[in-house]
Formats: sequence, structure tokens, C-alpha cells
Amino acid sequence: MRNTWRSIGVVGVLLLGMVPVGTAQAADDPSVTPSSPATESPATETPPPSVGKTADPSVVTPPPAAESPSVTPTQPVTPSQPVTPAAAWSITLDQPAASWEDKPTVFTGKISQPITGSYITLWQRVPGAWVLRGSTRTTAGGVYKFSYTSAYTGSWAFRTMIGVKDTTALAISAYRTVPIQDRKIVINTPAAWYATLTGVSVTGRMTPAEPGKELALQDYLGSGKWRLLGIAKMDTKGNFRLRVPDDLPSTRTVRVLTRYVSQPAMEYSGLAKIVIKAALNPKVYAVSAAMVANTYRAGCPVKPASLRLLQLNYWGFDGKVHRGELVLRDAAVAKMITVWTATFNSKFPIRQMRRVDVFGGSDVKSMAADNTSAFNCRRVTGDPYSLSPHSYGWAIDINTVENPYLAANGVWYPSNGLSYRTRTPARPGMLFASSVATKSLVAQGYFWGAGWAKPDYQHFEPK
Repeated sequence: MRNTWRSIGVVGVLLLGMVPVGTAQAADDPSVTPSSPATESPATETPPPSVGKTADPSVVTPPPAAESPSVTPTQPVTPSQPVTPAAAWSITLDQPAASWEDKPTVFTGKISQPITGSYITLWQRVPGAWVLRGSTRTTAGGVYKFSYTSAYTGSWAFRTMIGVKDTTALAISAYRTVPIQDRKIVINTPAAWYATLTGVSVTGRMTPAEPGKELALQDYLGSGKWRLLGIAKMDTKGNFRLRVPDDLPSTRTVRVLTRYVSQPAMEYSGLAKIVIKAALNPKVYAVSAAMVANTYRAGCPVKPASLRLLQLNYWGFDGKVHRGELVLRDAAVAKMITVWTATFNSKFPIRQMRRVDVFGGSDVKSMAADNTSAFNCRRVTGDPYSLSPHSYGWAIDINTVENPYLAANGVWYPSNGLSYRTRTPARPGMLFASSVATKSLVAQGYFWGAGWAKPDYQHFEPK
């Protein structure tokens, strides 16, 4: 009889050994699919059949017997693997590294038996329960590995077990506490306001730093709609700088967000208010000989040391603010800042404002380009016997195409401004006695060339 029980016991154990550890739930069984804390807990999981039992009532489970210490009804084995006492079953969980809310945390460990295919589950402790987070099977040597991305920040306890229920698991690991850190994009507090064309930017830092990762800047349009303003990459420390369009006065509500990630993993900064105001923003610099290489030569009445470079903003014909420059006599700078402050505030349009040196010192080319300029040591265009008032750095020409010039030789300059010889109808960029630029220059002691017998509608010079 004892031999009969022994035979049946061995058969039963061998049959059980053909079933992997925790085989009641396959890896793709929806009943053990990882879930959120609100929808799943250990109590909702379907437990596996008790190890040592069989669905076939004809198979009799042997009682514990001293004759067979290496075979117990609670120890699954396979014919090709050694049999070990049940008490030897255990599972380890290595300490994972700290992770981030949108990055996977890697869990590794090993079971005490070098069995391939044992069913391992991963659990996370949430208030009031342990929640299933994943399942896998051991590989060669009994090792296992999980990758789990937590949507929640904080320090969380995790553990693993052989099986799917703590009441039936062959072994449960010690728990490990893992810090799930909060990824953040922080925007530096902007200034109260910025002047146009001053390189307005949104700066800040992302933690953790991901050098080379692209971030996007958006502004809010209302009704839940956002518009892309710019893209930039963070540096090795996570710092970033994203340019804000500043060629128009505006008030924008902006935010910074990560790119090339799924919507749930997307990180957003807080909101920032960027106020840009239209302003002349004049800057004055010394002039070197190299800056006027084409407009100054030995014998000119004013040397470079007595000239100044005035950089300032102006309104363009496109309705946007642009940056311009004028080379002037040092004593004329204050007057010109006064004139152009009023002109800018009136939104009088200027085509362009560049040093005549950019045009090789040619007054004809500068006029044809509809350029507003001041200093140019040269003879009067159309009169080679007279020195131009521009040689002294006081005179200025404004919008040369819209305000053409009748030279002493009877030729109108520039040739592409002939349609503006007739001063009606009024068109953008044309100067009149009522124009803010005209009145401001006259108020500073300038004379307007429109009053000459041969009119020069573009030209102003001191009386």
C-alpha cells in the first residue's frame, strides 16, 4: 500500500511539475493586467489553483511522508530540474534606482530555484492596498526583470512574488522603497515689460536635465487654443532660452513643454506673462574709421572721432518694428533722438535705415534702395562742384523713393521715385509740412528741402 501511495505521489508531483510556477494566470491573461490604483487591488485578482491540488479527482494527493522528503505537494518541479524542499523557495528584489514620473523604473531579482518560466508579479503599495503593476516570467537561472512607469510622484513601496496572490504565493520578496521624482519645467520670472527688438526670451530650467532635448514655447490664443512660437534645446544643466517674437507690441501668456513624447508623458511649465512695448530704444556708439571706410576720406570736414553711430527702432511699411542705424555728428545725436522718438510714436513708416557705407558710399544706390541716412562725405549729387551738407554729419534724407530729389542738373533722383514727384494723392512714407517727422525736425532748427526752387523732399539740414 505504501508503495502504491508512493507511486501515485510521484506521478502527481511530476504532473504538477509540468505546470510553471503560478500558472493559473498567463502573462497575457487580462485578469492580471497592470492597472491603476483606483480600479484594481489584490482582492480583485483571480488566484491560481492551490499548488499541490489537481483538477482531476481521480488523482489522489499523497499525504506528507518521511520516505519522500524531496517531493512535497507544494513544490512544483519539472522532470529535468532538481527537486528542493519547499522551505527553500524565496524571491529577492534588488533595490531599483530613483526614477522619474515619465521614465520606466527597472525592477530585477531572482528566485531561489534556477527555473525558467516561473510566474512573477510586481506589486505597488498604495494607501490601503497592494496593487498589481505587472507580470513576467523568469529566464535562465531564475532571474526576472520588470519595467514599470509610474504616473505618480513620491516614495513608493514595491515587492514581487511567485504567483499572483499573497495568500497562495510560493514566496514574497522584501519590499523596496523607490523615489519617483517629479519632472519639472520652471520658467524664470519675466520682467514687468520689455522693449521691442531687445531679444526678448523665456528662460528657465528643466529637471532632470536631458541635454539636447527639444522644448517648445507656446502662447495662448484663447478658447483652449495654443500657438507654437519657437523651439530650442536645453543645455547640459537643463537650462533653456526660447525667443519670443518682439517686433510688435503685445501681451502674451506663454508656457514651455516637452516635445516628441506622448500626451500623458508631456511635461508643462507654469504660465508666464510677457509684455512687449513699442519703444525707440536708442543706443549710441563711437565710430571707427572701418565703419565709414566708404563714406569718409582724408580732407573731409568731420573725422570719425567726431561721429556717432545711433541705433534705434522704427516702424516699417510692413507694420512691424525694425532696427536701424544712422551715422551722425556727435552734437546732432540728442536732436535726432528727440525727432525720432516723436516720429516712432506716430508710427510713421520707414523703408530702411542703414549706413551709406553698406551701399559702397554711393548716394544714388542708397536713394534707389529707399534708404534713410545721414553722414556721407561726398559731393552734391548732380553738382560735382559743391560739398554735400551730409559731409558734416548733420543733414538727413528720409524715405528717398517716396520723397524724390530734383538735382541741379534737372534730373530727378532716384529714378524709381518719379511717380512721387506729384505730391498727391498722399501715400505712406511721403513727407508733408504736417508730418510729425517734418515738424519735429523744424522744431530742432532744421530746414526742409521741399522749399527750395528745385525741391528736395527727402532732405533736412540745419538752417
